[in-house]
Amino acid sequence: MSVRVHVDREVRAAFGGDARRLLVRVARSAATRLGFSHAEIDGLGLRIVGDATMIELCRRHLGDAHVTDVLSFPALEDPFGASAGDIAIDWQQVARQAPGGPLAWAAEGAQLLVHGLAHLAGHDHDRADAARAMLRAEELAARAAALPRPRRPYGGVKWSR
Repeated sequence: MSVRVHVDREVRAAFGGDARRLLVRVARSAATRLGFSHAEIDGLGLRIVGDATMIELCRRHLGDAHVTDVLSFPALEDPFGASAGDIAIDWQQVARQAPGGPLAWAAEGAQLLVHGLAHLAGHDHDRADAARAMLRAEELAARAAALPRPRRPYGGVKWSR
């Protein structure tokens, strides 16, 4: 199984090979636990971006130009089910959320990837009951990927910025 990873030039120097390997491993394990097929995982796109690109993605898809750490984009209608979708992670925001250097950034990026995958699996955190279900799914996916338990500030409150 492979995952397509694209790293924007803006953050290429800060995003190392160790982070790439970790995120690909986490994507495979967590997505499998969340019920994605091998074909869907092979079609998963992971884009590592900086603030400028994330602001543009938020403006274009959410109607509000702001920085956020992760966005998920479900696959378009695909009769062959060949993709789980795409996830964008803002590596500059990751560095702000997890000061401490490349190892801390990779760990934070892995947690955000699990969160994005849970969204692609159909979970959301817009209501308290849905947030609890999403957190349970993230916990199972994180455990499958040998990650620590996710720390999420939801419980009915939308977690987006």
